[in-house]
This record gives sequence, C-alpha cells and structure tokens, in this order.
Amino acid sequence: MKEMYIDFLLHALKIYSPSKNENEFSDFLINYMKTNLGFKKIKKDSVGNIITDIGSGFPVVLLCGHMDTVPGVQKVEKKNNLVFGRGAVDAKSSLISMIVAASHFNEIKFNGTIRLIGVVDEEGTGLGIRNLIADGIKADYAIFGEPSGYDKITIGYKGRMSFTISCKTKPVHASAPWMSENSIEKLVEIWNEIKVFVEKTYSGKNYYDKVTVCLTRMKGGDADNVMPGYSQITIDLRYPMKYSDDGIRDKINQLVDSYSKKNQSLEIVVDLVDETPAFETSKSSNVSKYIGRSIIKELEKKPKYLNKTGTGDMNVLGNALRIPVVTYGPGNAHLSHTDEEFIETSEFLKSIDIYRSTLKQIFNSI
Repeated sequence: MKEMYIDFLLHALKIYSPSKNENEFSDFLINYMKTNLGFKKIKKDSVGNIITDIGSGFPVVLLCGHMDTVPGVQKVEKKNNLVFGRGAVDAKSSLISMIVAASHFNEIKFNGTIRLIGVVDEEGTGLGIRNLIADGIKADYAIFGEPSGYDKITIGYKGRMSFTISCKTKPVHASAPWMSENSIEKLVEIWNEIKVFVEKTYSGKNYYDKVTVCLTRMKGGDADNVMPGYSQITIDLRYPMKYSDDGIRDKINQLVDSYSKKNQSLEIVVDLVDETPAFETSKSSNVSKYIGRSIIKELEKKPKYLNKTGTGDMNVLGNALRIPVVTYGPGNAHLSHTDEEFIETSEFLKSIDIYRSTLKQIFNSI
C-alpha cells in the first residue's frame, strides 16, 4: 500500500496546476478517489473546489488542502527516499495524505462526519475558500494541509494586506526633467517613508511578532526618452494578531496623505487589493491536542507549536467560522515556492498515519 500512496503522489505532481488552472488535477483526483480509494459521491462547486463527505452527524471535521501551486514547472522524479516536483511540499503531499487518511473511514462505522475538500486558488486570492464560506460551509473542527513538518503544528498565521500606490504627474521629455516630477522617483520616496515608519512603529521580539512590509511590484514609464508620468508600486504587509489591521491601514493612508499635501502637483492614489486578517488557535484547543497526541503516538516525540509569518486559508475560515483550526502537513516550509521542492517519502507516509490517528481520536472522544 505504501508504494501505491507514493505512486498517487507522483501522479499528482505530474499534473501542472497553477492557480486558476486546477481543472485537470481536480478531475484526476475525483477519478482516482472513486476508482482506487472507495470514495462515492464527490462534487465540484461553482469555482472548482472538490467536496466529499464521509459519515454523518456531529462532529464535522473539515480536512482542507489546496490543489493549486505557484507557477513554474519542476521535474518530477523519485530519488531513493525523496520525491521532487512542484507542489511536493506546498502542498500536494499534504492534500494526498489527507485523502488517503480519510479513505480508511470509507468502509467503517464511526460517529461524525469527515468533510474533505480540495480548494482552488489558495496561492492566488483565496477564491476557493471564500466561495466555501459564501456557500455556508459548516464544521466543528478544521485541519488545513500545509507544510509544518510532520512533528510540528501551526497554530497561528499573520494577517496580510496588499495594496497599490499610484502616482501621476505630467510626462515630459527626459532631456528636460526639471519641467515636471518623476513619478517613479516619487513612489520610491513614499515607499521609503512607509518602510521606515513600519520598522520604527511596529517592532517585536521576533519576525512573527512584528509588522513587516515588502515592495513586490513596480511598473512605470512608457519610453526610454520620456520621464514617467504614471507609475505604480505594490506593497505586501504582514501583521500579527496584536495589531489592528484597520489601525495600520489608517496610519499608512495618513502618511501618504501627508506626503501628498507636501507635493500637491502629484496625483497619488492608494488602493487596497486584498486583505486577510490574522488568526491564532490555542494549542490547548481540542484539535491541537488530538494532533499533538497523534504525533506523540506515531513519532514518540512531543510536537512543536508554530506561529508563522505567512498567511493562509486557515486565516479566512478560522475568522469566519470561529472554530478551532490548525494547519498541519509534511514537508519543510522553507522549500515552498522554490525550484527545489522535495518531500521525504517516510515523512509523507507517516503524516498519513498522524491524520488518521487524529480523526480516530476525535470520533472516539464523542
């Protein structure tokens, strides 16, 4: 059976499924789950999420993994005990582990419901998870499949804001730059003010505890010999639970407004592109404890509890449903979004046992 599960993972990795292009992969999963793993009714919702329930009644345990990856093709291969490929860590190994673990409940009676979901667009704007919430998804506990390391449990993620700042000036010939303002230069000035302000105002004892900003995009200019009249930058901001998202946004808007008043010849606009609030679950919550006990049972070691600087679907669902939610899955998260993703087969297989043991503990406790 172990070789079958590794083969399942290898097939999954060979299907390229960047955000908004998950259809081929979801069709593969549905066919494989029905043909090889005993799943019966699996549906797709309006945006392409795949959803299936095993069992019925209370409690409803949501297992959720994402089907998409970041763009970029990586060669899929197995070398000794390592499996390489785009999504090997983030996060097809977690999704396949969840599917296999859930399949063991297809032919047994238990008290409760496993709600297994593969979502689209997690690496994008979260279309999949947001559609589930809009459709009224219900659960009593939730586990998201993302790389934490098979001996670790993620209980907190920072919040995220993405916003653009655009600057419009009068374009002039590059040979006479004194006749106008350079929109790129002005946005660089604004960005430097924001960066300094955030670093001084929102310090912390570690990276999770502080607010961070990153300049992720810049565009501007129409020709090599024209001073740019329109430019735009995109800024990614991450913040922990202790800071108000509205408070941070308001202060940045005030900073930009102040800059605009000093530079009235400029037309500066700030637009919020995307926002996901921070989320944390107590490590003493039931779902945290059940996974922790499973790690102790399967690995004979105590789990580590993590707060991460990233942001995931756990934030969206946890804030919407206000239920215990954790993130757990095999793999080294530092390999995510790189061209060197790989998963150890032993870690992948052991995570299946840990998911399965966690589900048994939850249902046996009722």
